[in-house]
Amino acid sequence: MSVFSPDYRTARIRFLAACAGHGLMVESCLHPLHGPAGEALAIDVARRGPPDAAQWLVLFSATHGTEGAFGSAAQLALVERAPALPAGVALLLVHGLNPWGFAWGRRTTEDNVDLNRNWIDFARPRPANADYGRLAAALEPSALDPETLSRGDRALAAFRAVAGEAALQAALSGGQYDHPEGLFFGGFGPTWSRRRLAEILRRHLAPARTVAAIDCHTGLGPYGSAEIITLAAAGSTAYRRARAWWGAQLASTADGDSVSSALTGTLDEGVAALLGDAALVFVALEVGTYDLATTLAVLRDDGWLHRHGALDDDRGRALKARIRDHFAPADPAWQRAVLGHAAGAIDAALSGLARGA
Repeated sequence: MSVFSPDYRTARIRFLAACAGHGLMVESCLHPLHGPAGEALAIDVARRGPPDAAQWLVLFSATHGTEGAFGSAAQLALVERAPALPAGVALLLVHGLNPWGFAWGRRTTEDNVDLNRNWIDFARPRPANADYGRLAAALEPSALDPETLSRGDRALAAFRAVAGEAALQAALSGGQYDHPEGLFFGGFGPTWSRRRLAEILRRHLAPARTVAAIDCHTGLGPYGSAEIITLAAAGSTAYRRARAWWGAQLASTADGDSVSSALTGTLDEGVAALLGDAALVFVALEVGTYDLATTLAVLRDDGWLHRHGALDDDRGRALKARIRDHFAPADPAWQRAVLGHAAGAIDAALSGLARGA
């Protein structure tokens, strides 16, 4: 039976059952809202290994809700295969970090915040992204009729022709803090998920001296491929350690050799701030689905649906099915490939922690 689940409710039930079956301690941080069928939503946290361990591997799923099927499947597969943990190493599984987005089929949280852009210091001025503002009308249409969409496509094409593809991707996905109904919105303050995760990590990782963290994502790169992404620049201690663990799969947004643009307010920045003096090796495991233009169109249409449409009519159901398939294809070959990437990334991290490298 596939470890991929068709929806959040099923994924959560299977994860909790697997943890119980393998004797893992689980705590649940209940969300104040509910899922589409009235189901409870929660960040579920499972620990395996000594609570006072000096070395930890942390695995996140559903930082972006629509991408949660892959991360949840990777976590479920890990629980079920139960690899031996090196001495002095503990495992922390953060399942459904953005449970509302996971349940409702949205990349964002309940307040339309991209959780991987939310970790800025809100006591300081929010980062500016003037290029997103110039393109906002194309990305936040009031209708999905051909004329409106064509006008938006022309605006994006004109920007690309002048600035280039990389600049367009950076303008759109780098993060923006002025358009609360738009794409890649980083928020006006810390989200519920950010606040709860800070509590979770402070409680569990207080003894940690070294932390390896893997954040599971889908949507960038060739179909079924994998890239392990770091913010660290080549030559830094964190980069050298990550390179020793993951080899040629590693790519750096700081060096511009990743499928991802440089981002603001990312989860790895937030985790680093929470850990203090502990050494952190944080990577995003990004597995590819479809091309960037299709990804933007899917996110644009889903944003329109939640601003102007109806979730329970034929169009709404079709759009939700489209975004689900885009970020978690039901193709068994794709699922096998990306689960293999996840297992390899996890085992490499455990081996690296064991070596103390």
